[in-house]
Amino acid sequence: MTSQDNAIQDNAALIRGLYDAVNAKDLETIAAFGCDRSEWLDVPFAFTSTGPEAIIGPWKSWFEIFPDATCEVQSLVALGDHVVAQGIGRGTHRGVFNSPAGVLAPTGVAMQVNFCDVYRLEGGKIIRADSYFDFYGLLAQLAPHRLAA
Repeated sequence: MTSQDNAIQDNAALIRGLYDAVNAKDLETIAAFGCDRSEWLDVPFAFTSTGPEAIIGPWKSWFEIFPDATCEVQSLVALGDHVVAQGIGRGTHRGVFNSPAGVLAPTGVAMQVNFCDVYRLEGGKIIRADSYFDFYGLLAQLAPHRLAA
């Protein structure tokens, strides 16, 4: 096995560790994945956060909306300094959700949403994360009345 193969395996393990921390709601561990150069792009919301809080910030917000949130990674692929994780997020809508469709008051609805996160890593830190999830499907579960007819 080459050093590049080892680095790819290390990167895959790092991102698996991120989702383990997410499922445990371990904010300290999640925060440790970030650094001064980190960027997180929330694709459905066209929002980018940057800096040391870039990785923990979106997860904190998600946990405020879905306190019991979990992520089931169904596929994880690592190549070079990139890792792609695809799966299903689940949780119960218990917090106010400021979304592109407007403010959604807590509904108590148990939801599940498909996601695909693309990470670029450097030195054991997340430098860039592009987070894609099925916002339309999520909205259909939480507020179907907000969908266009």
